[in-house]
Amino acid sequence: MLMENGKSFPLGPAKGFSLNQAAVAEIAFTFLLCYVVLSVATVESPLSEYFGLAIGSCVTAGGYAIGSISGGSLNPAVSFGIAVTGGTPLNALFYTAFEIVGGLLAAGVFMCTHAKEYELLEQREKTLKAKAGAAGP
Repeated sequence: MLMENGKSFPLGPAKGFSLNQAAVAEIAFTFLLCYVVLSVATVESPLSEYFGLAIGSCVTAGGYAIGSISGGSLNPAVSFGIAVTGGTPLNALFYTAFEIVGGLLAAGVFMCTHAKEYELLEQREKTLKAKAGAAGP
């Protein structure tokens, strides 16, 4: 805002769209972004050379798909920053809630679709505890 001589834009649904439509858009694309991050960057064998491309593509697709509906912030920190400079603090709370819901849904679906990742984590923890116990004090 300082760099643009006080000019800013508000956080909220675009003209012709309701807050409910913005909610659906933000939840759906935040879900997509979070699920992709979990799927490509937090698994046992990530494709490290591709996860930046996958995540960046989700952000780009989300921006194009819902930018004209809700603004496509997809991130509570971004929503808060826009709301503070755009004078719409109540919308920051709404958008933050939408984005948290999307993230929680992504975590739940990831836990269901990637159950093996949690089994591997438990096995790794048991192995580390066993090694630590065998080493002694």
